[in-house]
Amino acid sequence: MARRNRVTPEGEIIAHPGRGLLMGNRGILHDDGGRIVARFRHRNWVCCVTEFRGRKRDLMAPGRYTELFFLDEAVALAAGHRPCGECRREAYGRYRAAWAAAAGTG
Repeated sequence: MARRNRVTPEGEIIAHPGRGLLMGNRGILHDDGGRIVARFRHRNWVCCVTEFRGRKRDLMAPGRYTELFFLDEAVALAAGHRPCGECRREAYGRYRAAWAAAAGTG
């Protein structure tokens, strides 16, 4: 059975069997039983690569942020997540430049 940790372009968190290309987080959204109980806990929404420097995490571990997954970058951006400045540095730089240009500050 698929976990409820996939994000749609509208930002809804759903259960879907498809594997996401990117991972993100919005804080601790699950309870100790692994059930989603909130849409977000903060506004610093990022999207990361699913593998980075050999880091491993247990999904929905108690007291740890909830791993959310996106089909691709377009879905992550549409859902309101920006590229991570650590694991997706180049994408983050492009994002910042585009944001500055759109805001007239770049």
